[in-house]
Amino acid sequence: MRWWTARPVLCAALFYAVLSLVMVGEGLLPGRTLSSSDGLWSATPWTASRPDGVRLYGSNFELADAVAVFQPFFQYTRDALPDVPLWNPHIMAGRPYLADAQSAVFSPFSAPAYVLPLWKSLAVMAALKLFVGAFGMFLFARALGMRFGGALFAGVVFAFGTFFVVWLAWPLTNIFPLIPWLLLLTELLIRRPEPLLVAGLAGLVGLQFLGGHPETSFHVMVVTTVWFAFRALLAWWRGGRERSALLRPGAAYAAGVVLGTALAALMLLPLLEFFVHSGDYERRLGRPPSFSSSQFLGAFFLSDYWGRPTQTAIAPFVSNRGYYAGGITLMLAAVALILRPTLTRVAVAVFAAITMILVLGAGPIADAIVELPGFRTAHNGRMVIFVLMALALLAGWGLDELTGGERARPVRRRLALGAAAAIFCFPFAWLVVAGTIDLGVLKPALKVAWAFQDPPKASSVAELAGVAPIVRLSALLQWLVLAGAGLAVVALGLGVPRGARLGVAAIAALAVGLVTADLLRANMGFNPAIPIDHAEQPATGAISYLQSRSPQRFAGMGEAGAQQPLGVDLAMRYDLYDARGYDFPVEKRYDKLWRAEVGPAGEVVPPTAFALPNARALRTLNLFSVADVMQDPPGEPLRLPGLRLAYEGADARVYRNSGALPRAFLVDRQRTVEGEDAALAAITDPTLDKRRVAVTERKLPALPQARQSSRGSGGVSPRLSSAGPAKLTEYGRDEVVAEANAAGPALLVLTDVYFPGWKATVDGRDAPIERVDYLLRGVQVPAGSHTVELRYEPASWRAGWIVSAAALFAVAGLALLGLRRRRR
Repeated sequence: MRWWTARPVLCAALFYAVLSLVMVGEGLLPGRTLSSSDGLWSATPWTASRPDGVRLYGSNFELADAVAVFQPFFQYTRDALPDVPLWNPHIMAGRPYLADAQSAVFSPFSAPAYVLPLWKSLAVMAALKLFVGAFGMFLFARALGMRFGGALFAGVVFAFGTFFVVWLAWPLTNIFPLIPWLLLLTELLIRRPEPLLVAGLAGLVGLQFLGGHPETSFHVMVVTTVWFAFRALLAWWRGGRERSALLRPGAAYAAGVVLGTALAALMLLPLLEFFVHSGDYERRLGRPPSFSSSQFLGAFFLSDYWGRPTQTAIAPFVSNRGYYAGGITLMLAAVALILRPTLTRVAVAVFAAITMILVLGAGPIADAIVELPGFRTAHNGRMVIFVLMALALLAGWGLDELTGGERARPVRRRLALGAAAAIFCFPFAWLVVAGTIDLGVLKPALKVAWAFQDPPKASSVAELAGVAPIVRLSALLQWLVLAGAGLAVVALGLGVPRGARLGVAAIAALAVGLVTADLLRANMGFNPAIPIDHAEQPATGAISYLQSRSPQRFAGMGEAGAQQPLGVDLAMRYDLYDARGYDFPVEKRYDKLWRAEVGPAGEVVPPTAFALPNARALRTLNLFSVADVMQDPPGEPLRLPGLRLAYEGADARVYRNSGALPRAFLVDRQRTVEGEDAALAAITDPTLDKRRVAVTERKLPALPQARQSSRGSGGVSPRLSSAGPAKLTEYGRDEVVAEANAAGPALLVLTDVYFPGWKATVDGRDAPIERVDYLLRGVQVPAGSHTVELRYEPASWRAGWIVSAAALFAVAGLALLGLRRRRR
């Protein structure tokens, strides 16, 4: 024991490591994985072959994005290494890959997916996030002067609180664990602005930008800067108010932020380029800011009041109400503010309150903040992580007060105990006023609360109404025991006599043990561990058919709101090419065309994941060379012009589309229009023969104008173009090769989205790429046989890695300089 007490940092690290493995380690057991991809068995084309033991919609339907988007991203990056994948040809008719940020190619938390089997790497990544977040919060709390017990408590609350845990499968938690480390380095830099700390801050700033979620990075850097300003001004005020006390830390902090941003330039510059060519910013400005609902504030007290998606959900999406941090956490936070309301503690509490007001969009404070740059277009509901961080700090300070050598005045102790009792009683009063307590279901509620029994299943609104009282009362019964134990610990701590060291250690151990048990109970299982056999879905007959048609594109067609055949982005897993997709940002013209012609009306998220089953949508899919259309088998067969049933099985129906444009073809005429809007109108004109005529926005030399009377049937000529044949011979991630035999001067059209950074050669000689048909690529060729090669070599990537390499050298130099100074 003496050895362990002499090494508190190592002791904390081991504790968090064990706790991380307890939370998600089941996914490391043989034959199991930390995933909810068993939900795919409830979607076309696997519905008919769902194995026994796999529940409808899988073990947690709320993790669908992780299954359909982020896991395919990991696989795609892994397959591309050691090359850096810059382009994704598998979705949305092609789009930048690295530049989407969400792919998180360079995040250290993605690394396990590159070196371990995918299904095992998911649990390793989750455990690393939990450990790094908890240990960072422990070190930050220690730097703020907390004792071991308080700091240990703070680490548990931050990393194992509900909001952190429910986002584990998203790239947000590539950034969440770095928050306390950033604040720690900022705090140390204020005290000692030296090169080594500047280098450390720069590294952390760079890593959080590489985490894969720009909105969260924006919020994190704002909060870090606010913390720096507050603590620097506080140190300046207390230290004699000398000018240098602000200038030196300010310069060091600015240098760290600038260098860190430069470190991440290899991702930030491509992202900035993509952002400029997207419509996301303007679209978000045109709609109200996104806020969370105040109806879920009770989740601070009752974690299971609205049920669990892994059992019976009364309301979906825990991510929108993941406020739970433990009953004893709320009580200790109140203790900290009442017994010793220091300026820093009050500031942290005020910050938490303002952040929660912003999360809810409540009142003039939120209205003012969302007018600041960045906040109006961000999903500010994700800032709950900072509320969780503030609660962790305040609760740690509160535990310090209970285990410290100095006792507060009796009146303050009584106020603190009264506040803790009020927190304990609040849920009872709330449910009495709301009239949602039904003691008639006490027996089943007890079994759900403490006998580890799932609530009854509910498959209809009426059944759900019958189950809801059981779920809600069980949540209250959990609170009764756990928060009651927390109140007892607080009461015991407030009465500990001075100098009773054994009692002090016991109180700290009880508090940490209680909050650990509470958060494990609340959050274990949200990220389920399932058999690997259930996680993997085979290529069905329909998928095999589509693979045989590669590189032809396909699309699933279905009504808005219904589950779409072969979920978007899963094309990446099966080496298919889907005209649909779910990724952000979205190329501006693709987004505009899809919303106008293919997807559902209104702000459906994401509209590019839907292709409505109608003739208008099919005409636009023809433009993207959608040669095959997949349909859910139970529905009425599609009866659209040009579709012929090519495959039918229990898994899906697939129709061959005779109206689809070839992936590469030649045209010898152009219709020149003025501007983007005119190009959109022309390309959606059902009488335009896209197989023979290209829509251009500037007159191309040597290509005659099409006569207005030149019309096709349904937009695609049934005969080959007189310009000559063309075909793809290679189609890779970042390169395309086509062979063309032009009868005269012609334009080679590739039905891939036009984007800056693509370079073309014709027979080895550089050739410009034209934007044609509103959003496709075109390359002019003279008469004769030619080889056309296109490569994606964006200047943003080249400039980005050069800036990042230079910044890396600068940071390394600062680190070496700092180490040399420390050794003197």
